[in-house]
Amino acid sequence: MYKIFIFKIFSLCFLVFYLPKITISQSANLGDPPVQNFTKKAYNAGTQVWDIAEDRNGVMWFGNNEGLLEFDGTHWRLYPLSNHTIVRCVQVGEEGKVFVGAQDDFGYFAPTSNGTLTYHSLTTLLPISEQYFGDVWEIKVCNEGVFFRTNHQVFRYHNQQLSVLFPPGKSLHFMGEWMGKLMVQDGERQLFIFENDQLHPLTQPADFRFGTISGILQFAPDTVLVTTINNGIWLFNGTQFVPWKTQDDQFLKTNIIFCSSMLSDGKIALGTSLNGLVVLDRQRRIYHHLNKKSGLQNNTVLSLFTASTGNLWLGLDNGIDFVDINAPFSAIFPDGELQGTGYTAQVFGNKIYFGTNTGLYVTDWKTYYQPSERHHFSKVKNSEGQVWSLQEIDGSLLMGHHEGTFKINGLVAEQLTNLQGIWKLIKISPDYALAGHYNGLAIFKKTDAGWVFESTLNGLTESSRLLAKDVQGNIWMAHPYRGIFKIQVDIKTKTLNVAFFNNIQGLPSSLGNHLFQLAENVVFTGKTGVFRFDYGENNFSPDNNFEHFFTTDNHVRYLKQDNNGNIWYATEHETGMLLVQNNTLEKKIQRIPIPELNHRLTNEFQFVLPVDNQNVFVATEKGFIHFNPSIYHANDVPLRLVLNEVRLKSGGDSILYGGHTTANESPHKIMLNPHQNTIYFSFSATNCPGNELIQYSHCLKDAEEVWSDWNAETSIFLNNLAPGNYSFLLKARNQYGKESNTIIFNFYIQPPWYANNLAYFCYFLLLTAFIFGIVYRQQIKFKKEKEGMETLHQFREEQHQQKFRLSEAVIDRLENEKLEAEVTHKNQELASATLHIVQKSEMLNTIKNGLEKLREKSSLYAELDKEVLLLIKMLEQDTRTDADWEQFSKHFDQVHSDFLKRIGEHHAHLSPNDYKLCAYLRLNLSSKEIATLMNISLRSVESSRYRLRKRLGLDATANLIEYLMRF
Repeated sequence: MYKIFIFKIFSLCFLVFYLPKITISQSANLGDPPVQNFTKKAYNAGTQVWDIAEDRNGVMWFGNNEGLLEFDGTHWRLYPLSNHTIVRCVQVGEEGKVFVGAQDDFGYFAPTSNGTLTYHSLTTLLPISEQYFGDVWEIKVCNEGVFFRTNHQVFRYHNQQLSVLFPPGKSLHFMGEWMGKLMVQDGERQLFIFENDQLHPLTQPADFRFGTISGILQFAPDTVLVTTINNGIWLFNGTQFVPWKTQDDQFLKTNIIFCSSMLSDGKIALGTSLNGLVVLDRQRRIYHHLNKKSGLQNNTVLSLFTASTGNLWLGLDNGIDFVDINAPFSAIFPDGELQGTGYTAQVFGNKIYFGTNTGLYVTDWKTYYQPSERHHFSKVKNSEGQVWSLQEIDGSLLMGHHEGTFKINGLVAEQLTNLQGIWKLIKISPDYALAGHYNGLAIFKKTDAGWVFESTLNGLTESSRLLAKDVQGNIWMAHPYRGIFKIQVDIKTKTLNVAFFNNIQGLPSSLGNHLFQLAENVVFTGKTGVFRFDYGENNFSPDNNFEHFFTTDNHVRYLKQDNNGNIWYATEHETGMLLVQNNTLEKKIQRIPIPELNHRLTNEFQFVLPVDNQNVFVATEKGFIHFNPSIYHANDVPLRLVLNEVRLKSGGDSILYGGHTTANESPHKIMLNPHQNTIYFSFSATNCPGNELIQYSHCLKDAEEVWSDWNAETSIFLNNLAPGNYSFLLKARNQYGKESNTIIFNFYIQPPWYANNLAYFCYFLLLTAFIFGIVYRQQIKFKKEKEGMETLHQFREEQHQQKFRLSEAVIDRLENEKLEAEVTHKNQELASATLHIVQKSEMLNTIKNGLEKLREKSSLYAELDKEVLLLIKMLEQDTRTDADWEQFSKHFDQVHSDFLKRIGEHHAHLSPNDYKLCAYLRLNLSSKEIATLMNISLRSVESSRYRLRKRLGLDATANLIEYLMRF
C-alpha cells in the first residue's frame, strides 16, 4: 500500500469556483483511503491494542499487552505498569492525567514537576481482600468521576476517594455513555444508569434483549444507535429498540462488530473481529471496507478511535493502523496485486479504462461502488502488455499499445494495425489521424467501418511520442533527446516536410524539450522555462503567460488543460494546478501546489486525467491515485506542535522535561549546572503521523531572535552553550505554509563556581584589596621614591651647591685673577703713565734747568734772555697740564674700585693734595717720584706725609701705605 497522505488546506477560492458546478452528488469512490501501519518496529506496537485515546495536544495513547503506548506523531514511548500487565483500556482525564485499566490494577499516569509521566495506582485505596478483581475492560471519565469496569464491578474514583458501585456476584458486559449519562449492561442484559451517586436500573428501556452491546453511538439528538457483538445494529427511538437495517446486515453479523465509532461527517466506523474495518454512510451503505487485502495488518479490529482531525485509529490484534478516512486521495490498482505502473486512463461511455504496463483494465463508471466492486476490474481482451495511450476520436476509443493500435469495444480490444510501438494518435483533418510510433509517423483514415491504418510516412525516423497540432495546421513533435520538429503532412503524397529546431533557434538546449496541447495552442517546455513559437521570426521565445508561475530554473515535465480551462502541471519537484478564474473584468490565475502528489507521477510518462470537479486520476509507478478536489479543503483543526522531550547529555542521558504538563500549564524554567550545556530537544506535530510534509524552525533566543531554516528534522542538539538565560522557541508549518503556535521552553545555565555572584563578590573584594594593595604599595613606593628623590635632590643640590660654590670660587678666583690682571694691567698702565709723567717732568725740569743756566749765560743778550724766559714759563705751564688731577683720579678710581671716593667717605676733611698723595702712595710710588709728580721737593713730600698721617688719625707706629691698601 501507499504510505499515508495527510491532507490540509486547498484554497477557499478553489471551492468557490468548483462547488457551484458540481453535477455529481458523490465522487466515483474507486479506491480506499490510505492506511499507515505501525508494527513492532515501534516499541512493540504490534501486540494486541485494546483501547485508544487522544489528549488535548493530539497525542495518541494506546493500551496494549506491553503497557501504555504514547505516539506524538513521530516518536513512540512505552510506559509499562508496575506489575507489567496488559493495559486493556485507556482514557485521558484532566490535569494531564492518563487513566489506565489493567489486570488487578488501575490508576493513572500523571506528569511530575519535570514533565515525565509517573504511574499512580488506585488499588492501594482498596482493602487487600478486594484487590484481586481481574481485568479492567473499560474506563469512562465523566463530571461525576472516573469509572472503571471489570467483569463484576464498577469502581468510581471521585474527590481522591474510591468506591464500589455494583453489588458482587453480577457479571458486567459493557459500560458506555447513554444520552450524556453513564450506562452499564450486566450479564442479564439489564441496563443501569448512574444518577445521584448510584447506578440505578433503567426503566425505559429496562433491558436490551438483542445481545451484548459493543458500542453506543449518538446518531441524532434523540436517536441512539447500539452496535452488538453478533446481532447487528439497533436504533433506540426514545421508546424502543428497532433494527437499523442495512443491505449488509448478514455481513456485519457474521464478522462480529467488536467496536464502533462515529465519524465527524456522520458516517459510522465499525471494527469487526473477522473482516477489518467497515465504514457506513448516512444511507446505511458500506462506504469503505478495509481488511488485510486492502492494507490492514490483520482483520481483527479490537479498538476504534476517531481523532480530532476526523481520521481513524485502529487497534488490531497485532498492530496499529491509521486510516485517513477524509483523504481526497485513494489508491487504485486495476491489475490487483500486480500493482503495475499506470500510464493512461479514459472515461468512455459508462466505463472507465486504465492503461498499465500489464494491459488495459475496465470497470463501470458510476457514483457509488459496493466494496467488492471497487476492487473488481476486468481486463480488456487482447490488451496484454504495455499500454501507452487512450484517445477518444470521433466517437471511437483508440489505444496506443506496444503491439500496435487498437480500437476498444467494451471489454475487447480490436487491433487496427500490427505496427509496433504506437505512442498516441491525434486527428489532423476530418478524415485522417496521425499516429506517432517508435520509428516515425503513420496515417490512419476514417471510413464507414471506422478508423483503419493506411501507411507509414517517409521523412522522419525519430520516435514520435509527443505530438500536437497548432492553429495553422502544423504538426509538432518533441523528442526529449533530439530537439523539436515542425512537420507538414502531405496526405496525397504521403510525405513529410520536416523542419528541425534546437538551441540555435532559442531553446535553452537540444535536450529535455517537451510540448503540450493547451486548447488550440502548442506550448513548449525546455530544461528551463516555457516557450512559444514565433512564426514571424521562425524561432522560440519565452511565453509570458507562464513567467509568473514557473521560474526560469523550473523544468516543466507535464501540462494538461481540463474542461474548465485549468492547467494541471508537473515539474521536477512539484505537482499542482493553475486555477483559472474568469472574473467579470479579467482572468485571474492562481497557482495551487498539491504537495501530496509530488514525485508520485510516473517518471517521464506523467499523466493526469481530470474527469470532473470530484474525480481526477493520476498515473503513478504503482497503479493510479484517485483525487477528489472538492474535499481537498481547509481543515479547521490547527497545526498542533508538542515538545515531547528535553534532555541533556553530559556523562549520561538525563531527562529535563518529559513532554507532559497539567492543563493550561507551560514547562517550568529549568536551572542547569555549568557543565550541563549540551541539550537535546525532541518535538513533533501531532496532526500528521510520519511528519512527511511538516517542517520545523527553531530559535535560541538570548540577545537576538534568529530563526533557523525550515527543515523536517524532529530533534536538535544545542551544544556548548555559554552560561546565561535562554528561551528555546519552536514552531512548525505544514505543506501549505500554515504555521503552528510557538512553543517556548525557558532554561538557565548557571555560571561555574568561579563565575557566580558569590565568586564575583569575592573577586570584587579581592580586586578591591588588590587595588588598595597596589595603591598602598604605590603610595609606599611613591613615598620611598619621594624620599629617595628628596635625598637625591638634596645630594644633587648639595653637589650642585658645592659645584656652584666651587664654580663661584673658581669664577671669583678667575674674576679676581682677571681683576688682578686688569688691576695689574691698569697699575702697569698707571705706573707706565706715571713713569712717563715722571720722566717727562724730569726731562722738562732738566730742560728748564738748562734754560735757566742758558739765561744766566745770555743775560748779555736781552732779547735772547727774554726768549729763554718765555720758554721757561711755557715749560712750567706744560708741567701743570700733565699733572691734571681730574684725568688721573678718574682712571685711578676705575682701577682701585673708587678708592678716592671711599677714602673720602671715611675722611671727609682731606685736602686735594692729600687725595693726590694717597693715590700716589696707593700706587706704591717713591717719595722722589711723588715729588716729581707734585712738582715739590722731597722735603715737602715728607711734610705732606706727616700731615696726611695726622688727618687720617694714624699714630706713629701705623704703616701709612698698609692703611691705604685697605680701601
